Amino acid sequence: MDVNITEKSNWERTLEVTLAREELLKDIEIKLKEYKKTIKLEGFRKGKVPMPMIRKIFGKEIESIVAEEKIPDVIAEISKEHKFTLISPAKVDDFSYSEKDGLSFKAVVEIAPDIELKKYKNLSLEQDVYKVDKEDVDEAMINIREQQAVMNNVEGAAAAGHHIVADFQKLDEGGHPIIGEKFENRYFELLKDDSEKKDDLTAQLVGVKIDETRNVKMTYTTPEDQEQTDHYAVTVKEIKEKSLPELDDDFAKDVGEFTSLEELKEDVKKSLEQRFKGEYDQRFEERIIDELIHNNVFDVPEPMINNYLDYLVESMQKSQPGNPDKNAMRDQYRGEAIRRIKWMMIREKIIELEELKIEDSDADAHIDEIIESDPKSKTQIKSYYRNEQHRKQLKDDLLERKVFNFLIENAKIKKNNITRKDLQKKSKIIQ
Repeated sequence: MDVNITEKSNWERTLEVTLAREELLKDIEIKLKEYKKTIKLEGFRKGKVPMPMIRKIFGKEIESIVAEEKIPDVIAEISKEHKFTLISPAKVDDFSYSEKDGLSFKAVVEIAPDIELKKYKNLSLEQDVYKVDKEDVDEAMINIREQQAVMNNVEGAAAAGHHIVADFQKLDEGGHPIIGEKFENRYFELLKDDSEKKDDLTAQLVGVKIDETRNVKMTYTTPEDQEQTDHYAVTVKEIKEKSLPELDDDFAKDVGEFTSLEELKEDVKKSLEQRFKGEYDQRFEERIIDELIHNNVFDVPEPMINNYLDYLVESMQKSQPGNPDKNAMRDQYRGEAIRRIKWMMIREKIIELEELKIEDSDADAHIDEIIESDPKSKTQIKSYYRNEQHRKQLKDDLLERKVFNFLIENAKIKKNNITRKDLQKKSKIIQ
């Protein structure tokens, strides 16, 4: 095979390829045998036409088909040899084939450009580290206590803090029910006076009893920023009061396999530390990406941007109802698309320069760790990662983790301890 490669731009190459007929003979023979199984000719049963006759009648046509079908494989082989990463289908031109001259064609391929990294080691970075304190644990305990609350029926009148189940019948301006505008079994809380969420519905329904109907009005702001008031007849069906359990050792035992309240609090603290570590580690990784992009300036090929946006828009349209506007979405996410592509290119270059890789044994070890954390799901976990695509995704994720670990190990990092009080102070300053 003769190949001539011409550089059109940083991400475009023109391939001029010639392939002798002898290099196609194996594929031609395979295709002839396939045709033999299906061809029908007068005087012969299906699949029984002699091969010499097939060659004589259909040989030239079959050879031309084989030559054309061979082009993608040839381009893939050239790309692998020259380490091209194709970012769009090749544009093939000037295709020709003859027994004498073999296959020849010209193709324009768009590839991910090779980039030069100017700085990726010894990055100067600041890393925020969240320190869980007593207030964090206390707030988490309040939430757990709320989850364990029991709702008891109230026989008397409703008061602030009670929960109500009621039917809402919308009324017209004359106070008559609007057909088709009845909303049954709506559950809501009569908010206490000191609640930040206080609204006038509480004042209108305090004192109501079961089976009683009261007319109320509800005022809200429309999407057009206009104030609107609707009227409803509210028929109360149930009144309930929340009963919270005492925070003691018995509470801890009810929540899980804990022997004391202190043991539960310690477990809550560890869970919070793990959660915040995950959140702040992710933020730090995004900071690393931004620093790398800032230090290494290069252009991203338009085809790569378009391919990324095509995938993103298609995925979002499937997940979002209402068929959002494609062009608006492409404009909205173009900047992020460029950022993610640049990170992908930088990451791949670091992998190449530092010869980073993930072995099958690394993937197996990680799968074992997952199983160890959830032994009951061992069968499902093993089955999931027997899938080739899932296993490839795992190895890709582990490789990216290896890249981040390398960057962190070779960076100058200043750690800033962040607490709940720090975030509260920052929130007040912003307000």
